[in-house]
Amino acid sequence: MHDTHTQPGWHPRVTALVPCHNAAAFISRTLDSLASQTWPNLEILIGEDRSTDATPQIVAKFAAGHRNVRVLNRQHNLGWLRNTNDLMASAEGELMFFAFHDDVVDPTYVETLVRALQDNPSAVLAYSDVEVIEVNGDSATSTFDRLSGLHNSLSRGLVMAQQPHGWWVPNRGLFRAWAFHRSGGIKPNSQGEYCADWTWLLHLSLLGAFVRVPQVLCHKYYRTGSISKAWTHHRTQRRALRAAGLREIWHSSLPWAQRAILLTAMMTRPWRLRRRRKAAQFRR
Repeated sequence: MHDTHTQPGWHPRVTALVPCHNAAAFISRTLDSLASQTWPNLEILIGEDRSTDATPQIVAKFAAGHRNVRVLNRQHNLGWLRNTNDLMASAEGELMFFAFHDDVVDPTYVETLVRALQDNPSAVLAYSDVEVIEVNGDSATSTFDRLSGLHNSLSRGLVMAQQPHGWWVPNRGLFRAWAFHRSGGIKPNSQGEYCADWTWLLHLSLLGAFVRVPQVLCHKYYRTGSISKAWTHHRTQRRALRAAGLREIWHSSLPWAQRAILLTAMMTRPWRLRRRRKAAQFRR
C-alpha cells in the first residue's frame, strides 16, 4: 500500500511535464499558465525535442526567468511518447500532470486537484472538466463521469475497456508519480502512438480511483495539424489498439480471475470503426 501523505499539512511537490516540439506559435501561453499557478511547490519540467523553429529560444528565456524550471534538451528527436516517458522518469514531483504545449490551465488547477487527491487517498488521479476550443474558435465543455462512484479495479476496468465517450478527459489530470512506475509508462502499439493515452488510462484505472472535479480548469486548443485530427481510425489501427489494451490488462497487478473477466470483455466487445471527433489524445 502506498503512503499518500494525506494529512492536513500535505504539500507535495508537483511536476508539470511539458513535452514540446516546434511549438513556437503557442507554447508561451502554456508556460505562462504554469507560471501563474497558485500551488507553491511546483516543478516545471520541459522536454525540448529538437525543434527546428524558435521553441528552444522561447523555452530558454522562460527558464531563465523562473527558478522552478528545468529543461531537458534532447540530443536527437525522441518523438512525443519517448519524450514524455523520459520526463516522467526524470520528474522530482510526488504528483505529476501533462502540460501539453497547446493546453492552458487555470491558476488554481494544481491547487484544486492536489486537494482532491488529499481528500481521496485511494485515488490515483484527479481531473477537471475541459474546455475544447476548435481551430475555428468554436468551444464546448467535455466531461467524463463514468468512473464516479466506482471503488474497485474491475468495475473501472470494464468501463474503460469500452472506450466510453470522453474517456480522454482524465488525461488532463494530476496523477501520483508511483502510477508511472507501476504501469510502466505510456506504451506504443503496433501502429505507433495511435490512442496510446487510452491504454495508459486503462492501466491507471486498474491502480486506483479517478476523481472528477466538476469545473473547467483546463482549456484544450486544437490547431491545424493536430495529430489526432489526422488519424483515420482504420481497421488495422483498431486491431492494434485492442491488442495493446489486452497487453495492459495481462501485465496489470489484478488477480488472475479479474484479469480473465477483463480480457474476455475486451475480446468480445465489438470495435466499431468510428471517428471520435473530439478525442484529444497526446499531440504536438
